[in-house]
Order: sequence, then structure tokens, then C-alpha cells
Amino acid sequence: MLRIAMLLLIAAISTAQAQEERAIIGPTDFSCGKWINTPKRTLNHEQLRMWILGYLSGINVESSADLLRNRDADGLTVWIDNYCRQYPLRAITQAINALVDELRFGR
Repeated sequence: MLRIAMLLLIAAISTAQAQEERAIIGPTDFSCGKWINTPKRTLNHEQLRMWILGYLSGINVESSADLLRNRDADGLTVWIDNYCRQYPLRAITQAINALVDELRFGR
């Protein structure tokens, strides 16, 4: 009985740690509206695009599944574009996390 209680406690702690919000370094205050309104092929847009792809790659490295297998940068960027057109007031990190959910769970 004690062993089961310990296992449940460890599982609860692991879940709480997994849900803990982590620090993100980068343009996290960049809104989807600003992403959509930044002209394509400009330095600003390309820098943010590279940051997004790096963020996705970092998540992918830590994921148990290869979320980016058979994906390309242009397709991922189009997904972010479509999301941001629909939700222009959301932060770019919300768009990225929604994409990760889509890649993980097909939502």
C-alpha cells in the first residue's frame, strides 16, 4: 500500500513539473497580428520565422515522438500564418503551442 502511495506521489510531482510554465527567451510578446502584418521576406519576418522554427525544433528534440518528421519550414510557416489570421490578438507563442498540439494530437 505504501509503495502504491509513493508511486502515485511521484507521478503527481512529475505531472506538476511537466505543467510548470517555463521561461522562453525571444520575441514572446510578438502578436499574431504583428506576424501577419510584417511583410514577408523582410529581415524582421525572417528573424521571427527562424526563431519560430528554432522553438519548434527545441520542442521536437525534447519530445518522445519526432513531431517534425516529414514536415518542412514552409508548411509550418503557412500553418502559423493561418492560425494568426484567425487569432490576431494572440501571442505568437500561443500559435506555436497550438501547432505543437496539432502535430502531437492532430487537433
